[in-house]
Amino acid sequence: MSDNTFGALIAPLQEFFKLHSEQIDKESGSRKLHFTSFTLTMLYSLMMQIESLRKVSNHLKYSDAVPKVGLQYFAWTTIRDGFTRFSSQYFMNLYRSVVAQTQIFKLQSLDEVGLISLVDGSLFPTIISMCWAEYKTTKKAIRLHVEMSLNQMIPLEFAGLSGNSSERDFLRSIVRKSVTYIADRGYFSFDLAHYICKHFAFFIFRIRNNMKMDIGKTLQVSGAIPECLSNVTDQLVRFTNDPHNRVYRVICFTVLQSEFKLCTNRLELTTLEIIMLYAYRWQIELLFKFVKRTLKGLHLFNHSKNGVNIQFCLLMILSVVYLNMRQFCKVTATTVKFQENPVHAQPSKMSFFNSFSEHNPEKWVNSINRAFNDLWKISSYWVQNIKDLLAKPFDFQIVETLAQY
Repeated sequence: MSDNTFGALIAPLQEFFKLHSEQIDKESGSRKLHFTSFTLTMLYSLMMQIESLRKVSNHLKYSDAVPKVGLQYFAWTTIRDGFTRFSSQYFMNLYRSVVAQTQIFKLQSLDEVGLISLVDGSLFPTIISMCWAEYKTTKKAIRLHVEMSLNQMIPLEFAGLSGNSSERDFLRSIVRKSVTYIADRGYFSFDLAHYICKHFAFFIFRIRNNMKMDIGKTLQVSGAIPECLSNVTDQLVRFTNDPHNRVYRVICFTVLQSEFKLCTNRLELTTLEIIMLYAYRWQIELLFKFVKRTLKGLHLFNHSKNGVNIQFCLLMILSVVYLNMRQFCKVTATTVKFQENPVHAQPSKMSFFNSFSEHNPEKWVNSINRAFNDLWKISSYWVQNIKDLLAKPFDFQIVETLAQY
């Protein structure tokens, strides 16, 4: 199995299977469908973008590719049992093992400003009978909360909870020392900002434009501000209603008649660096789009809370093994062709990506985000191509093919 493309993709999972699968099967009372078989079957199904367990079972029964990738037939009821038999915590542990077993590259220019995490939540609509997925009186939904490492462009923590679950509570639960958390307006509160500071972490939050504050000191705007941003100010303030009476830094700017206010406790970065880091927040929106649309994550295989979180873990595992494969192919093909590693040529300063100087904000955002295009962007075309390659021998021809897109 390891000689084909599917085996190469799931190689980072093998260490966890070797160490823990037998114990998991014992704890779960699994006899017919083992943890390893269930996990690989579902990952294969997600790679093939099969949208129901009945179709998964039919594919396992009739597809010539299934025995070639080392899988076997299971009835759809047997596969369904796996979503209730195995705890989602096993899959979260598996996800962390996969991240540890892969070597996802980091963007050097971001490492210079520290560990950066993007935080957001996204709704997954679901059926009205899912009682645990509370959202509105007439609607049910699941909110997928995600912390995403901007340095490596991979999820770090995530949880599928009810649609009306608190985004601030999720962020509070994941705060770690020295990490800078970037989030939109819904996350800011005086208590959460105080909590982050108290735990020696950092934040960059957009805040409401009508918040009242007392200006303590006006700072000099620093960095090469692009022409598409106007009315830029940088100030140290105290918020009038803040019970903790902390001093924060507030940066204001205008884009196409829209006013933005960013609040942060990072004082050493330039004005431009704070604005650019907030602009990078869009990357987590692209992650949600990738999971929902490209990986077909909107189609749920199971409606229990445990089952939904198993599927979210599998989707995140898939996103990491895809990125691992994408980077391996890109670097290997380039190294063989040009006898050099393109990662060595990464710029180490964020200012390198701020080269656009006209009045089009969309083009400016694209210019600073181009840092991720080469090694971190996975296109829908790449995902579609991999489906046809899973059972084929993983050789340099496959590497070259997957390096092209």
